[in-house]
Amino acid sequence: MLKLSQVNIYKIDDNKQQELLKELSKKFEMVSTKEIVKQVKQVNENKLSFEFTLYLYKPNEEKDVSWNWILNEFNQEILKNTPNCRGILLIEIEDRMYAVTFGFSYFVVDKFCNRNFAFKFARKIEYDGVKTTVLTSPSSQKNKTINTYLNYNNLEFDSGESFSKIKAKVKIDEGFSLYNESIEIGNSLKFSITEPLLDKIAELIIHIENIIANKKDIVKIPVFSKVVDEELIKKLDTDLENKIAEEDYPLNFSEVDIFGVNEIFNHNDGNFTLRYRGNEEEIDELTKEQLKKFAEKYEYDLNTILLDIKVVNYKEGNPVRTDTLKCYIEYTDDEERCILVKGEWYKYNDDYLSYLSASLSEIPVEYSPEFNFIKLEHKKFLDEKYQKEKDYKCYKDLTEKQTRNKIANNYYAEKYYNIMLSEKYGFKLYDRKTEKVGNDKIELMDSYKDKTMFAVKIGKSSGKLCYVVDQSQQAVVSYKHNLVDHMPEIDKVALWIILDRKNKLNIKDGKPDINELDMLLLKNKIDYWKKEVRQLGFKPIIYLNYVINDI
Repeated sequence: MLKLSQVNIYKIDDNKQQELLKELSKKFEMVSTKEIVKQVKQVNENKLSFEFTLYLYKPNEEKDVSWNWILNEFNQEILKNTPNCRGILLIEIEDRMYAVTFGFSYFVVDKFCNRNFAFKFARKIEYDGVKTTVLTSPSSQKNKTINTYLNYNNLEFDSGESFSKIKAKVKIDEGFSLYNESIEIGNSLKFSITEPLLDKIAELIIHIENIIANKKDIVKIPVFSKVVDEELIKKLDTDLENKIAEEDYPLNFSEVDIFGVNEIFNHNDGNFTLRYRGNEEEIDELTKEQLKKFAEKYEYDLNTILLDIKVVNYKEGNPVRTDTLKCYIEYTDDEERCILVKGEWYKYNDDYLSYLSASLSEIPVEYSPEFNFIKLEHKKFLDEKYQKEKDYKCYKDLTEKQTRNKIANNYYAEKYYNIMLSEKYGFKLYDRKTEKVGNDKIELMDSYKDKTMFAVKIGKSSGKLCYVVDQSQQAVVSYKHNLVDHMPEIDKVALWIILDRKNKLNIKDGKPDINELDMLLLKNKIDYWKKEVRQLGFKPIIYLNYVINDI
């Protein structure tokens, strides 16, 4: 009797089939090919021809184990091990291609896969117990969240989250014996099949294709769908390069990546080598600081070479993955509502956006025209400060223009705005007051009134406005855990956003509709901030105003 065997199956992206074949010819040995013809009742064709090709990577060298140092300490003989063998079963059916991976070969196949395939299947099946989920939270401090459950049947997720992996039990019909009820879903589908035979692999593919083609969606699963429009991809790449050139970008390296259905903890499971034009450096952790050191050591402009730096990832001392740094960056393009994951662009699907929109609609939004930022009033304020301060010693050797510029820098827009709130409306000024928390200094808030702490920011893009969300979140956590002194009592936490834009947001249900903002990165951050503030026991609120160019 044949024992149960796990099968990890990928569908290969139609546009990447030749790339995969080229990669296999370089790194693997083609062993043999077999053909199986199956009768198919569920599709128009009477018969399908399956061509199975086995590829193997068989290392012929032994390497020292990575912990030999402890053997040296005890004068023991050095141990060696053989790197893991890897196998890939390639399956070709007319114009379609699938792959089943063995060992660490999922690192090779994953980059060529159709990333929508597994979750298309996942939406069409019934679940009978959820074991593990991995959720991606773009722009939040969590990045990815791994949840494990006991006796739980729902696919639980919150706004601003999309699924990267599901491990669950599914309902199967009585008498069904192709695979058992435990499956894993990620970039691939992992089944426990009852008979590990090529014939059964063919039946499994027929079964998967039939469900995807003929069954209706049963559950909503927010995920990212791949961008295929070449012009849009070029635009997204160009926009990212421009952001990097301007140093206006966050470098977010995911702590956890999903390869097929495998969780890879980037900072725990191995180490890295950085390579660029013949120079290389070994590092234990992939961070912006390490990249800066690498660039400085070899006298490179980091912003110029960033996306082209090669990163070799090692597991158990063996190289398993080599990619450009672009494949490690997670970045959101606001304008096109796309996210960069593993070097490729994906769009937020409708499920994701609808849940995010509903969540943001829960936040109270206040708009009072008297709080708009009037540019002419700011100019008048600067003129008054110039007349009052121009004879100060610090301006003694400066021209009038230089003096005015220094005063303008000192009383920048947000500082003036907070002073204005203090002088005209009775807010308490906290701008630029910092407290030390651990080794860091944090700005607690910009203004305070009526048991509400305010973080204030003026801007027109996510890049400018996201800072205020991070500032507020850090401050409220520090306040809640009594990490700062001299703080007044609060029960509300407010973001005060002054939009620099021509058109005002429409009013919906008596308040400005922040869902109209074309700033997905900002909206994701606000959504996460809202949840964090509520969990800490405070009420989140947004004050919204506008920059007015004239009276």
